[in-house]
Amino acid sequence: MLGSCCNHHIMSSYFSTGAVCTTVRPTIDECPDDCSDQGRCVDGKCVCFPGFSGPDCSMPDCPDDCSSRGRCVNGQCVCDPGFTGPECSSSTCPDNCNDRGRCVNGRCVCDAGFTGPNCGIRGCPDNCNNRGRCVNGKCVCDSGFTGQDCSEMSCPRKCNGRGRCVSGQCVCDPGFSGPDCSVETCPNNCSNRGQCVNGKCVCESSFTSPDCSSRSSVKKLYIYIYI
Repeated sequence: MLGSCCNHHIMSSYFSTGAVCTTVRPTIDECPDDCSDQGRCVDGKCVCFPGFSGPDCSMPDCPDDCSSRGRCVNGQCVCDPGFTGPECSSSTCPDNCNDRGRCVNGRCVCDAGFTGPNCGIRGCPDNCNNRGRCVNGKCVCDSGFTGQDCSEMSCPRKCNGRGRCVSGQCVCDPGFSGPDCSVETCPNNCSNRGQCVNGKCVCESSFTSPDCSSRSSVKKLYIYIYI
């Protein structure tokens, strides 16, 4: 009977051992840690649900694998320098633009009044119109230019305070002339009958008055000597 028992079941899904024909089921492959309840066990291997990975599905995944720009730590991306965002897909700007601008594709678009790669430099109005240097937010204009933005042409010596500067040329007040209004003029240019010296006419002989416009009335004195 024992032999017939073993022979009877030898081709079945069970096999028998020992004298009493004890049946043993085939071993079912198991998965590590039951896939941490984050996946299915298929033929002894874990098929993880979305968002998890690892032999036992215990490791949370990071979005987009951190775009290959960082490391995944406990399901969160630790981005490499120069990148940010949940999946490290955005480029960062130096010093976060010092809160003086916006970061666009890794470059700072600075607010008005600031410039530089990180918006850390105070800007000057209209960049001084390329007619000067910007120093601490103020224009130091090149020679010949003036104004907050160096847009105005300057006059020599500011016309010495004796005239107005118009398009880089002095318009002198009455009584002054010259490129910088430094020369005192004489009334009526001495009527072309004398020289102007320090603002006063030195008239030619026979002429007088402040502008040498009058003929002098010089009486000749004749002396007769009788012998």
